[in-house]
Amino acid sequence: MPIRVTDSHMTSEVSPEFAFRVMSGGKRPWRLSWCRDRALTAEQARAGMELDELVSDPALVDDPMAFALMQERAHRLGMVLAQAVVLLAKAMAARAGHGVVQVAAREPAPGARAGDIGIPRRARGHGPTGGLEYFTDRYRPHTEPPVVFP
Repeated sequence: MPIRVTDSHMTSEVSPEFAFRVMSGGKRPWRLSWCRDRALTAEQARAGMELDELVSDPALVDDPMAFALMQERAHRLGMVLAQAVVLLAKAMAARAGHGVVQVAAREPAPGARAGDIGIPRRARGHGPTGGLEYFTDRYRPHTEPPVVFP
């Protein structure tokens, strides 16, 4: 994967997303442009960049090995693949509609309850949420089986 790494940045030739280092409490953790609230190691930042490139490649949509790699990269970041894809999609939408903006992880969807991560599930009638219910970390956490490579 074509990721360029310097002491302070990681950039991709495939995607506009990037990783960067910040000063935090005397340490210099890495952050991802699409997940700015998590302090990461260099290995985790690299995994986040690789995940972004895998998700950005439409040719890999039906590839089971690529899907397993995506799950493994998301697991290295401490999240499930669905959360990572939502964050990447929010970053892409923000860039397309309003220029580059900061997108915080676990940012609730419009009309969502506190604790929601904005992943809609099947509509259940009408009400103040317009018929949408949301999965939450507090009440129904997302889980994926760990990916194990031999």
